[in-house]
Amino acid sequence: MVRIVQITDSHMAAEPELVETRRRDLARAVEAANRLSPDLVIHTGDASNTGQPEEYAIVRAEMDRLTAPYVITPGNRDSRPRMREAFGDLGWLPEGDGLLIYSVQSGPVRVISYDSKGPQTNKGWADEERLALLEREITAAEGGPVMIFMHHPPYELTEIPDPFQYADWAHAEALNALVAKHANVELVACGHAHRYIPGRVGNAPAHTLMCNASDLRKGPAKELGDAPVVMVYDFDAEGRLKDARLETFSEDAVAPAAE
Repeated sequence: MVRIVQITDSHMAAEPELVETRRRDLARAVEAANRLSPDLVIHTGDASNTGQPEEYAIVRAEMDRLTAPYVITPGNRDSRPRMREAFGDLGWLPEGDGLLIYSVQSGPVRVISYDSKGPQTNKGWADEERLALLEREITAAEGGPVMIFMHHPPYELTEIPDPFQYADWAHAEALNALVAKHANVELVACGHAHRYIPGRVGNAPAHTLMCNASDLRKGPAKELGDAPVVMVYDFDAEGRLKDARLETFSEDAVAPAAE
């Protein structure tokens, strides 16, 4: 079995009035993930709130407490150059100064980061260049199981006032069409919505996850208070998705580790 755990939208801030709670929230999520004994942890973007080096330094310090390898995809608030500075030594970010579309292998599952951060917009983007890079990563799996993680969900979020989170909805439709071509895509994991909303991308199940920054949770996610919540994906020995579920932890169960 392969187990992948998702966290998202830590919105790490360095301001004195925010840093304590945002860092605490991420520390609790890390401890929650560790309790689940994952093979890989994915962070689906907006790791940082303003893309500043000091914010990424905090994220790096907390994520390094994970007992499993981890990867991060950029959200609309992230900075690609600063992400490269903070995490480039870990081996999973592509070289150069371009898009952060890359893959790692977790057992039989090829886990692909799709960089949905749009230019001069808080919404998602899926132009021809990105779609070509994504197709290259999927094709490289040679029919083996694939999981895609990205920040912006490319499906209609009917529960929120603005259900279309791509700047040009034709981009989302093109992304769906690409994924639909590949039956080996087992799952698409997203962030950005600050709440849990299931859907589909192509023919694959998809989810958003409530944000790790508890003060920014929206809709029903507010009822969770500051309890850490992660998404757990279990794959069988062949890499087929067997279970996808939310896990919520009590404050006492995941007290942040002492410095």
